[in-house]
Amino acid sequence: MKESITIVLSGEAGQGLQTVEEFLVESLTHETYVFSSKEVMSRVRGGNNSVEIRISNHPIQALRYTIDYLFLFNNHSLERLLPRLHSKTQIIGEDSFLTDDQKKQFNFNEVNFIEIAKQAGNRLYFNIAMFGFISGLLNSSKTFAHQTITKRFIRKGEDVVNGNITAFNLGYDLAQDSSLKLDFKPNENFKPLKVLTGNDVLSIGALAGGVNYLAAYPMSPGTTLMQLLEAKTHDFGVLVEQAEDEIAALNMVIGAWYAGARAMTTTSGGGFALMTEAVSLAGITENPAVIHVAQRPGPATGLPTRTEQADLNLVLYAGHGEFPRVIFAPGKLSSGVELMARSFHLADKYQIPVFMLSDQYWLESLAQTDDITIPRNYSKNHIIETERDYKRYAFDPSGLSPRGIPGLGKGFVKVDSDEHDEEGLLTESFDMRVRMHEKRLNKFNLMKEDLLEPSVEGNPTKKNLVIGWGSTYGVIHEIVTSNPELTHVHFEHVYPLPDSVESLLRDADKIVVIENNATGQFANLLQMTFGIKLNNRILKYNGEPFHVDELEQKLKEKAYV
Repeated sequence: MKESITIVLSGEAGQGLQTVEEFLVESLTHETYVFSSKEVMSRVRGGNNSVEIRISNHPIQALRYTIDYLFLFNNHSLERLLPRLHSKTQIIGEDSFLTDDQKKQFNFNEVNFIEIAKQAGNRLYFNIAMFGFISGLLNSSKTFAHQTITKRFIRKGEDVVNGNITAFNLGYDLAQDSSLKLDFKPNENFKPLKVLTGNDVLSIGALAGGVNYLAAYPMSPGTTLMQLLEAKTHDFGVLVEQAEDEIAALNMVIGAWYAGARAMTTTSGGGFALMTEAVSLAGITENPAVIHVAQRPGPATGLPTRTEQADLNLVLYAGHGEFPRVIFAPGKLSSGVELMARSFHLADKYQIPVFMLSDQYWLESLAQTDDITIPRNYSKNHIIETERDYKRYAFDPSGLSPRGIPGLGKGFVKVDSDEHDEEGLLTESFDMRVRMHEKRLNKFNLMKEDLLEPSVEGNPTKKNLVIGWGSTYGVIHEIVTSNPELTHVHFEHVYPLPDSVESLLRDADKIVVIENNATGQFANLLQMTFGIKLNNRILKYNGEPFHVDELEQKLKEKAYV
């Protein structure tokens, strides 16, 4: 009996693959572990998109490369996926979707979902007929499926609900009567889990962090966070504004913090490239800012609908001059809430820009979790009520200049993008320049108490380290769980790095770093910080995330497993 099953849906943009995905995941999450991710071409219609739905009897947050069951939506949805097929892969679709030679070559099962939909009253129900067929193969609950259908279509009336339920039942019964069965048995101890995307948890975290203003210019895959927070405008008092461009967006965020708001922007690498001057403005004015950068492959437009971890350097070195910053990169789904809320806290506390660095794969995959807790201690602001002699950039014994805002108190809040004195007035004094610059840079020392250690799991000897950051958590975690000689060290607080990491690296016998980029940007950061060579790297940069079986093979080649 298999521990997991990989189901892939393949068709054109506009054919409704996402509908089948959402119904299956929402229904199956009541009964078993499930993880789903999309592979989308950059076009509104046409091309070839695919959705992978992985079902398992143990918790998962990763994909497998090989396909067990492939559902075709048209006659040109097979070719691109040929490398992922194996001898037992079952292909399901209409007779016309494969050539006679292909039918002999592969395990083909003819099912005409459009005809099933027509029997239910409308050919548009074919997606739901496929949903029913897959559910029938899995022998999953009709009750949960019917509830999911009703919830989605009730606004369109009872006739639409009943028609879709009929299509589901026809598909379900056909699968039950067929000789095609899934070689899978769910975990009997499974308890229902919440299904969320990375975008969902970041929006929850932003609200927990007290966000009340977002300015952004739409750029995928960062736009969804903007839309989710806009939907909470009335419930949570969040003002969302679409700026004329990314340059304006971050400057508006900086202005909002200056006025007392808790503000953020969301973008992708190409959009953030336009924001870098404003990042420097936040640095010298000691103004908080929270910036979400959703990574996708570059340079330029690159692969706009795919995933990569190639913007770490961009975020790490963005802005001219030297000034502190913090970079988070969530890996666990539950971490997105904590880290996003914490971003607002640290931006406010240390008066610095804080970056949330995610990527398309982590943001848009559907995953399960029961570990969502809402932080309650990150929405408190660090604003003071000013006196008449208030100095915005005072050399306070704490190392942090007390931050006032206009209108709160009797003081005049002066800020300057030039080097300035304690009052905020422009200065050409070399001595004042050095004192101000060192005050800002000293925040690196002050924030050491707030640096998060990497998570360490697996073999307690910590001799064979597999290092990852951000979205690679799920795939490395699954491999390390089944390979007891490995220790997984995962970074979600990417910068600054805690001093304790040095001894962890020096004491290891073997180290391999896993990254979704071509140059090993995080490995280079570790090398630069601790002076330890990390030449053993597994890098992927074709626009796909790592797959479990693929990464395990690469680790075998390096004699790790």
